[in-house]
Amino acid sequence: MNTRIHPIPHTTRRAIGASLALLLLSPAAGAQTVDAELAWSEQYRITAPVAGQVREIGVRPGDRVMEDDTLFRIDDRRARAELSAAQAEVERLELEASETERELRKARDLYDQTLIAERELELARIDHTAAESRLTEARARVRQARADLHDTEIAAPGEGRVLRLDVTRNEYVNPALVPPVLAVIGRDDPMHARGRVDADTAARLEPGHPVTVILNDTRVDGRVVHVDWERSGEEDDPAYRLRVEFTPPDGLAPRADQAARIELGLE
Repeated sequence: MNTRIHPIPHTTRRAIGASLALLLLSPAAGAQTVDAELAWSEQYRITAPVAGQVREIGVRPGDRVMEDDTLFRIDDRRARAELSAAQAEVERLELEASETERELRKARDLYDQTLIAERELELARIDHTAAESRLTEARARVRQARADLHDTEIAAPGEGRVLRLDVTRNEYVNPALVPPVLAVIGRDDPMHARGRVDADTAARLEPGHPVTVILNDTRVDGRVVHVDWERSGEEDDPAYRLRVEFTPPDGLAPRADQAARIELGLE
């Protein structure tokens, strides 16, 4: 007698898959840890704010940097020349403004003595106001030139590890054409670990909840940063994303996407 095997409907297969996933994620199954992978807590894309040749590169991939450490120096000759020109223009316009101020005082005295018409006093006032406006604009150009000169030295916006360099020495960069990414820095203190948990476990986890991150044989204290409020995948995926943070101990240099486990500390 032949037995006929009926195929399992698609909806049933999806339901079975969801049930299995829930079983694997459920703490009731005796698993108080979840699989995870490491991630940088922040990533900095280092760009060049001014145009010029990259004269110095002070870091290499893998280097740890602190906030405000110098990463790159761009040729500053043009910026210095523009600053000198702007400062010279300010000096010239300061003399001009002083002269128009003297002319205005003189015009007021003559007007008080009824020796000139009100129109001449008004013209002296206009000349002085225009000179003051030109001086204000020139001082703004000096501030801009100083900022451009400062921007030729590119510093780290925060501490972390240099992940890669995307520029070479003597390469010309111009943010007006294509904003160039010179390097990428990943912040590794704190480091993040990302995992997934079921709905019941997600409901029991709050930001700040203490956890343990397990890296090979190393156990590191950490805390929950965030648990998603929506499922992370398709309808048949019951998991919610979990993100925790921890400070790597001395001598440990974790990498992004490295496998880890998170011990949730739930009873």
